[in-house]
Parts: sequence; C-alpha cells; structure tokens
Amino acid sequence: MTPVPNPKLTAEGLALTHSMAFDGKGWSEATFESYLNDQQTLIFGTDSCFAVVRLLASEAEILTLATRPSGQGKGRATRMLLGALDQLEDVGVEVVYLDVSDQNTAARALYAKCGFTGFDLRHNYYRDGTTAICMRADLKRSNPPKPRR
Repeated sequence: MTPVPNPKLTAEGLALTHSMAFDGKGWSEATFESYLNDQQTLIFGTDSCFAVVRLLASEAEILTLATRPSGQGKGRATRMLLGALDQLEDVGVEVVYLDVSDQNTAARALYAKCGFTGFDLRHNYYRDGTTAICMRADLKRSNPPKPRR
C-alpha cells in the first residue's frame, strides 16, 4: 500500500504557506514542484498545512512542516502529522527523522506530542547560527498487517 498523493496540492500554495510560516524565508515554487514530482517524496496535508517527507526504505525524514499563521495553534498540524505517521507506518516505515531549531519551541512541542524524541544536536546548523535538534519517532504496529492474498 502506497500513500495516495493529494492532487489538490499546488506548488504555488505550498510555497505561499511555507513563506508565511517562515517569515518570508520559505522555499520556492520550483522546489515544491520538484517535490510534487519526486516519487521518493510525499507531501501530506493541504496547501495550508503540510509536511514534506522523503522516503528511504524503512526510514523517512520530514524535510519541512508548515502551517499558515491563521491556522496555527488550533491542532491542525498535530492532526495532519499524526495522520501522516499512520500512513507511513502502513507502508512499512519504521522510523521517522527530522531536525528542528532549538529556538522553535512551538515545533518542538508539536513533535514531542507526536512521539518524537531528541537524540543529537547539530550546532550552528541553520543560517542564523542556531542549533538543530535531531529527533526521531519509532513507528510500531500494535496489530501487524494481515498477509495479502
């Protein structure tokens, strides 16, 4: 089972949300267009609240997560991310990684709420010199899938 891409996602909408969420320093439409066309990359959510995830065998990495400011603080990103993690688990992903700025307390709280824990630091990782916290979530099935016929 492969997660179904959302045909309503647009590079323009994703870039707009990313720019709004990251104070005008978001990724370009061209970047999102390349992710929309990359079979190793999935984008979960909507143009206004999404996560870009790169797949590699039984692992995945969240490349970015963004929510338009008008939708922040309402649980949308939590619901979207938990749904994405469920879908990733359904296709055999066992662990999901991400990096988050040590200064981004809202994102750190979101990731912790969704089961991510820190395991390492990358000092001076971001352009502004802040440290990245490397986090991971182990996806475990409580009920393994039944064999397909």
